[in-house]
Amino acid sequence: MQKFHSTISRRDFMKFMAVATGGIGAAAAVTPVFHDVDELISTGATMQKRPWWVKEREEHNPTTEIDWDIMGRPNPTNTGQQTEMWAYYHGQARADAASSKGSEVDNASIAANDPGFSPRCLALKAAVTTSWSSYVSKSWVGASTSSTWTKGGGSVYKGVATPTERGEPKWNGTPEENTHMLNAYQKFVGAAVSGYGEFSTLDRTKLLCTNIKHNADKKFIIDDTVDTAYETSTALAVPGKNQMYHLVHWEHMSHELSRATPAMSGRFNSSDFVATSLKPSVFNFLRYFGYQMIGDGGDSNYPFVEVAVANLTGVCESSRQNLYGLTPELGPIGRIHSYITDMPVAPTYPIDAGQFKFCADCGKCARACPPKVISLDKGPSWDIPDINGKPNLMHHAGTKEYWSDGALCRLFRTEANGCNVCWGNCTFTTNKGAMVHEVIRGTIANVGIGPLNHFFFQMGELFNYGADSQKAEDWWDRSFPVLGMDTTVSSFDGGYKK
Repeated sequence: MQKFHSTISRRDFMKFMAVATGGIGAAAAVTPVFHDVDELISTGATMQKRPWWVKEREEHNPTTEIDWDIMGRPNPTNTGQQTEMWAYYHGQARADAASSKGSEVDNASIAANDPGFSPRCLALKAAVTTSWSSYVSKSWVGASTSSTWTKGGGSVYKGVATPTERGEPKWNGTPEENTHMLNAYQKFVGAAVSGYGEFSTLDRTKLLCTNIKHNADKKFIIDDTVDTAYETSTALAVPGKNQMYHLVHWEHMSHELSRATPAMSGRFNSSDFVATSLKPSVFNFLRYFGYQMIGDGGDSNYPFVEVAVANLTGVCESSRQNLYGLTPELGPIGRIHSYITDMPVAPTYPIDAGQFKFCADCGKCARACPPKVISLDKGPSWDIPDINGKPNLMHHAGTKEYWSDGALCRLFRTEANGCNVCWGNCTFTTNKGAMVHEVIRGTIANVGIGPLNHFFFQMGELFNYGADSQKAEDWWDRSFPVLGMDTTVSSFDGGYKK
């Protein structure tokens, strides 16, 4: 048996796991048991299935402690991506066509309500979009057509036909039906995990950013007199006349290439490809039913600090690294995009998978960080430390976290022409084909004691999990999933998980 650079083998490790966790029986002991369908539905498990060991917390109460009295609306004018911050501290169409014969067949099937021609199936067929054309993008309000295209005689792209344009009534599903439907559809077009929540008074006063990133002059406002979003030269308006809701996506990225950093820095971000399909497809799906998808899903005009709203809607937990979140299914490897919609949805609540707590006993990302910008503190803190004797203008008070120097992070990444070493080195950047990983995650979530957490961290080191540029070369000789992503990790039906 190969020893993998140590005196302990994988078989020995599994024997240890049997002792440390009581084997799979210990996991089964804390697995939820359902006695009938009504009980299953009442748990909300049909809304979006998560691993058995993930616990749900109360609304607005993630594993990251929050002092709502201190917290105010975040101002993203200053971030570590700005050269100003570097100097201050250290010197982002679908073409629809159908033949006359095809239209006739479709119309007959719709009239007969044939299988596959129900309203939601029609929405799926109409809304799945492989990509925006080079002249169309997602704006704050909807689809935006380049003036270069229209000046040349091209038509303005608005999206699929709305119920009004089709002469049909607007979809009127319950919040639970809508969430269930969105989960199925969004996973089909690229969202590994989705989060939902009401846009409440707390969101208005504590979570909505004051302005767009790097531009204090363009504000986010709430207009209680309108029911549709709009944009002006100085404002991005959230309609406040009707109840609005959060819509959060976690998009896949490649685990394998994430571990091939720093050489492949940024190349593992296959979420850009996923988002190219996901954003227009969800926009068109909601539009087909008569609802809005507000937000452009870009890096500059996000209405919320995205890892924050992902925490609050149960998509992920926070991390020591401070920038990325940690999902039970995919660890840190993924991209978050958040939007606002007027389709009523049932909320998803914050989760506890033991991951943020695990960070206290790990610290692997911090030790691997080349410029040492990630905190090595034993625990999170309410106090935001100064950077080189100057107040940290890139963070906002009100949460208990591990605080990083985002300016030096981006500065070093620019100087070195890439990095992302922390993503590849995270202990949770592992695949799930081996059963032991599921056992470990369940133990972390349900036991979470320091010495055991530290042991798991050491085993990750032992079995060569982590970032290494040589893996960029090894990648060519290995067989990985399509798009480099294991899309079965959040699958529970159809034989993908038994």
